[in-house]
Amino acid sequence: MSTENIWKIWLNSSLGQRLLAEEKVWFDKNLEDIFGYHAVQICPYKFNSLNNNRITYKYKFSFELCEGLIDEHDNLFTVAPDSLPLPSDSVDLFVLVHIFETLNEPHALLREVDRILRPEGKLIICSFNPYGLWAINRYFNGVNLPLNGKNWISLARFKDWCKLLDLQIIGGEFLAFYPAMNSKKWQNKIAWFQNIIQRWLPTTGAVYCLTIIKRREGMKLLRSDVWRSKTKFGKKTVPSVSTSSERT
Repeated sequence: MSTENIWKIWLNSSLGQRLLAEEKVWFDKNLEDIFGYHAVQICPYKFNSLNNNRITYKYKFSFELCEGLIDEHDNLFTVAPDSLPLPSDSVDLFVLVHIFETLNEPHALLREVDRILRPEGKLIICSFNPYGLWAINRYFNGVNLPLNGKNWISLARFKDWCKLLDLQIIGGEFLAFYPAMNSKKWQNKIAWFQNIIQRWLPTTGAVYCLTIIKRREGMKLLRSDVWRSKTKFGKKTVPSVSTSSERT
């Protein structure tokens, strides 16, 4: 079964619908005021994270041919994760929605995104938290989850990757503070549980979303005395005109 079909089945479930609605609210709120000329989204299922964004040119990439992702008005392109067909420093906004979990070498994709982003461009990440409330489910062959959790990336590891590149995390939020249960009845019964967990264990959300900016540092002057006059350029080394005239 293709990745797109796995996600399609799961997102039709009660748990998937709840997470999808929560993520959509977060994207609409956090992407609204990001400006530029070009925006790119990569997502393994049909989702429009750029719906509330004001950038004119928006494109969607896929790493496999997924007919369910294609709409009449979509600019969808099938590409390879380690070689995106975009020039360096050309994109103002890059959105990666649950895409790292589907890759064997996610760091290669992050390097490509760093290459393509413009200086001060924004990268938005949405990914499952391997230390969140849904982590226990990934040890049971993906029970109630679209993926078995083999490639889930921890927030600490992702921070290390960003430090190696030109990327700086400037904001983020954890989502989905509820167990991975596909029963609306039980979800309603333990609704009180969500507020308690979110308050006292704020890093246990099943999903984390990050806002990242690509930094480019300018030239730094390491020595403050580099322009000071040296002895060889002092007055003693340059004879004055008056002294030369007296000798003649």
